[in-house]
Amino acid sequence: MFCPKCGTQIPENDYYCPTCGEPVLGKKAPSESDHTAMFDPEDVRRTRVLAALCYVSLLFVIIGLLIEPNSKFIRYHINQSFVLYIFGILAGLVAIIPFLGWIAAAVASVMVIVFMVMGIVNACKGYAKDLPLIGKYTIVYYD
Repeated sequence: MFCPKCGTQIPENDYYCPTCGEPVLGKKAPSESDHTAMFDPEDVRRTRVLAALCYVSLLFVIIGLLIEPNSKFIRYHINQSFVLYIFGILAGLVAIIPFLGWIAAAVASVMVIVFMVMGIVNACKGYAKDLPLIGKYTIVYYD
């Protein structure tokens, strides 16, 4: 494949021209927030339902750690759910502040529900995509 802008030959696995930086037509670069490729497909297939349940309750987080302590996919979603739980707790604490705190807590509570659904859907589909805003933080090491 050749760059349509400068004519340089582009290696097969590249998403951008090495000379001018032009994106390769028809190829989308993987997102920095998508870590799906780093997990074993068999591990993902075997543990995706339990990973999804980690977003529902801390009880499933404990069960996941006990049943699959070496599963990187479970640990990834446990990390995401922990960060989400902490975000939810902080949102509740903001509600102590009258009026503006109540509004911020209400908005954050809706965000927690939306992020929880996103995490469940990602885990069920076998994806390891960071949750928006909060997914980049690591509490539980999974690599």
